[in-house]
Amino acid sequence: MRKRIFRQMAGLVTLGILLVSMVLCILFYHRLSSQACADLQERAQMFEKDDSGRAFHYLRQVRPEDMRVSLISQKGVVLFDNMVRSGNLGDHLDREEIEEALSMGHGESRRFSDTLGTETYYYAIRLSDDSVLRTSSTIHSIGGMFSDILPGTAAVVLLFILIGYFTSRRLAQRVVEPINQVDLSADPPDVPYDELASFARAIAEYRSQIEQDSRQLKKRTDTIQAIMDQMEEGVVLFDLRGTILSVNKSASRIFHTDDTAEGKSALELLRDMEFSGKLRQALQGHRGEMIHRREEKEYRVLISPVPQIGVAVFFLNITEKSQAEKMRREFSANVSHELRTPLTSIYGNVEMLSAGMVREEDKPLFYGKIMGEASRLITLIEDIMMLSRLDEGKPGEFHEQVDLAEVASECVDALKQKAIGHQVAVEVTGSGIMAANRALIYEMLYNLIDNGIKYNKAGGCVAVRICQSKKDTVITVSDTGIGISDKDQERIFERFYRADKSRSKKSGGTGLGLAIVKHIVLAHGGRIGVSGKPGEGTQFEIVFPG
Repeated sequence: MRKRIFRQMAGLVTLGILLVSMVLCILFYHRLSSQACADLQERAQMFEKDDSGRAFHYLRQVRPEDMRVSLISQKGVVLFDNMVRSGNLGDHLDREEIEEALSMGHGESRRFSDTLGTETYYYAIRLSDDSVLRTSSTIHSIGGMFSDILPGTAAVVLLFILIGYFTSRRLAQRVVEPINQVDLSADPPDVPYDELASFARAIAEYRSQIEQDSRQLKKRTDTIQAIMDQMEEGVVLFDLRGTILSVNKSASRIFHTDDTAEGKSALELLRDMEFSGKLRQALQGHRGEMIHRREEKEYRVLISPVPQIGVAVFFLNITEKSQAEKMRREFSANVSHELRTPLTSIYGNVEMLSAGMVREEDKPLFYGKIMGEASRLITLIEDIMMLSRLDEGKPGEFHEQVDLAEVASECVDALKQKAIGHQVAVEVTGSGIMAANRALIYEMLYNLIDNGIKYNKAGGCVAVRICQSKKDTVITVSDTGIGISDKDQERIFERFYRADKSRSKKSGGTGLGLAIVKHIVLAHGGRIGVSGKPGEGTQFEIVFPG
């Protein structure tokens, strides 16, 4: 600020001195020129009433260095000139001052010489015999005058400029020094000049506004960071050079890193050629998307450019979605297969009957096959619809008090003939009452007891035990059948999965029974487990919270 004040003051002083010098020179020039013209007019007017003869007597005594005089006849012929022989001068009748003098009694004119840098003033007066007396004086032009007095003037101007320079410097220092000592942190600041009071108030207001904006910005930044940290999706921000700006908590868990990743290259976070290429494209303004697999998990990666900041990368965990999609595709394929098998059998039997290829005594056998496959088809469709309702989260209202032992006994009665046919005994022990959907509990127990009968041995048994406490309700369905291997136990609740495919086909199973059981248990907030060994039977344990 001091330098600026000094430069301005020094500039003003220099400009002022130059302007004053120029004005004085111009005034002096005009004063000198006016005085010279007045002297010529005064001398010429002394001869106004004389004739050329008498004027000639006096004009011969005028020295050329005083002024130049010429005597010119009425016809423009030069009769006398005290500086040049009259015979060497031409006709002067067309001269401006001569024409005015002959017509008006007196005349004047100015002629400039750019070569010599001079200005000549002519004044003419008509004498009594109509001849013309002309006087003239040559003075330097204003440019020539400047040239003559320039050295002295320049020296004086330079002297004043130097004086002004040191004065301006000292004055600027005295003006600025109190301002530099102002404590702007005070509220309001104590200023040395009244002129700065409004400026100081403005600074205080701006400082207060900046502090408020800083607090709001920090609050907003903290809010954004808190939101990012609460997001399940991993979020990583990169600057325009591809350097990591921020990593939220989810992304830190995905890549097993922390805040130390900030400021590092993208390659230190994820060494993937496809990701590096997508990131470069995003830095050029193009959105990108890819699938990244890491530690048995699958992520959908969205790479979006952020103008003037860099790139935002989102890691969306789609593992469950991918698994669900895989299960859906497998389910669709299995449904198609399971539907095709009975329909093909029905179609083949009907085709043979309609073509008259079956003997009359064999027709009941074919009708029985058609009815059996149709029954299997209906059961399959009902199971699929049941699973669909459970997948949609519509298990019904759980407000009914269900007697578990009563429902289990109803299932045993319904399967009594089947148990007798397989030579399997079924027993129910214990009791318990819980709030549940009675129809779904019946479906669950029916499927478990039915499986225990179908996959049992002749002379075997199925035991249903119900145990209820304040903490939970436990239902155990065990059998003495063929058992399940450890490998099959991991997949037994998958749709259409059969541990013994040949026996399942013969028994008419759809492969959906245990999947339905698991969905019913989960719909009631419970859990189910299976144990057993091949040849030693199987045990299903269901636990419902109290």
